[in-house]
Amino acid sequence: MWISTQNNRLTSDQIFRIRQILEKKLEYNQAVQRLFIDFKKAYDSVRGEVLNYILIESGIPMKLVRLIMLLKETYSTVQVGKHFSDMFPVRNGLKQGDVLNPMLFNFDLGYAIRRVQVKQDGLKFCGTH
Repeated sequence: MWISTQNNRLTSDQIFRIRQILEKKLEYNQAVQRLFIDFKKAYDSVRGEVLNYILIESGIPMKLVRLIMLLKETYSTVQVGKHFSDMFPVRNGLKQGDVLNPMLFNFDLGYAIRRVQVKQDGLKFCGTH
């Protein structure tokens, strides 16, 4: 079952729904797996080199992967008063408003979810608990 936080729902409503589901699962002696994702932080923490690997592993042609990574190359500067820093690369995160980024985020998220292995002793994610 998918439960997401929505703007018109209180966090306490979501907690109540989750608690009801867990109580019913326990009542019928059913297994429960939970995964909580902060999508705002997840979207901002996508790493370029990892995304490159995921696209290649997903079977995206190398020519297209190189083009996507070239389009994702971002540089920034910092202004303090009237002075600007030198340009530096931004390696993490996907830009808001870019039409390609939701699809790239789905590749990243799909890869992460596939890596989660449900074990008897809990969730094993990328080799760690």
